[in-house]
Amino acid sequence: MARITGLSTAVVQANFHWTYVRVYSDTDGGLYGTGECFLAPGLPGIIAEFADILIGEDFTSIERLVEKMRWAATGAGATAGIIWNAITGIEAALWDLKGKHLGLPVWQLLGGKFRDDVRIYVDCHAAGALECLSPLLQPTAPSWRVETPSRDLSPEEIITGSAERAAEMAQRGYTAMKFDLDLPNTVFDSATGYTLTSREIDWMVGLTAAIRDAVGPDVDVAMDAHWRYRPNEILQVAKQLEPMRLLWLEDPVPPHDEQSLAYLRQHTTTPIATGENLQLRQGFWRLIVNDLVDVITPDLQKAGGLAEGRKIADMCAAANKPFAPHMIGSPIAMMASAHLCLTIPNLLVCEFHAHDVPFFYELAQGDMSEWFRHGWVTPPDRAGFGIELDESVGKRYRLPGTRWFDEAMRRELPTGATVP
Repeated sequence: MARITGLSTAVVQANFHWTYVRVYSDTDGGLYGTGECFLAPGLPGIIAEFADILIGEDFTSIERLVEKMRWAATGAGATAGIIWNAITGIEAALWDLKGKHLGLPVWQLLGGKFRDDVRIYVDCHAAGALECLSPLLQPTAPSWRVETPSRDLSPEEIITGSAERAAEMAQRGYTAMKFDLDLPNTVFDSATGYTLTSREIDWMVGLTAAIRDAVGPDVDVAMDAHWRYRPNEILQVAKQLEPMRLLWLEDPVPPHDEQSLAYLRQHTTTPIATGENLQLRQGFWRLIVNDLVDVITPDLQKAGGLAEGRKIADMCAAANKPFAPHMIGSPIAMMASAHLCLTIPNLLVCEFHAHDVPFFYELAQGDMSEWFRHGWVTPPDRAGFGIELDESVGKRYRLPGTRWFDEAMRRELPTGATVP
């Protein structure tokens, strides 16, 4: 039996904390698979807790192992929560490991291709400013430095800078992009949404119009509202955005507010998208069967795993809805998401959030241009995810005070050993 011998983690401090998990095996000379988790407080410790229930298990039985982890973590959150950020990263590492063991790319294990290339949209932010955020989304000083435009821009400067940014990204080759619609200098301090003034509504419409004018009709534009607003006020924005034919308006109201989502869908032709803060099929069920949104946007680094993502996409396909994954991670997360995206008939586009991270393009071994170009990812035919982290680059940018994949976490299993 192909058995698990250990788990280990590493964290890179990029625009977010990119948290990696490795699953080690006792087969093929000691193969390992690498996955990536969506950020969360205390994530390496949560992952380490799963070692005792995974070590000794057959790593090829991936969906059974996910169920085992789910039941073991019932008291910590069986249907949602940061426990799934950990499980999702472990599950991705298992797919990478299984693919290497069988000599097959993960897209082949997930059912084969509908396409060769995955279209990605670039998340641009307001005028291109780059931040480093903690797991609680607080600005932190990174170990690296990069010159970026100031975040202290006036509303008018944000409009001008965003239009220039949009034109630049289109010239680079991106056919889709997303910008933040929520106002400058706002914070997440309200559970029930924010009040919009007439001036603020005009600013949102003006920002979107400037971006659309900058890229023309052949580039898809999405706008992200980050769950901030009350339904009738954001509806006034959505209706004025209708002539701009957005790809979608993302997260216009708080994520639990299904009635407001239904209200927006009934009163505007601007497509509504949500999903990055939902997990498992149970989390998406009501959105899909009650026709509450136009586009489903799960984050495949915390939604429950690649197999779970495939099932969510199938639910979308049955309801004639497109699937557009959220993705804010490193090349490992991008490649894992892209492998799944190859296998989905109803894929719309996948997110790319790290265009300005200076070492993103160095973090994978080899020539990244083999599989990445602005606007597209082409997963290779190599086994597993087909890429590996560049250890020297990863160690250079790891989160200060953390270890880089503790090899001591690997265990030697005696012949005939079973699950401890």
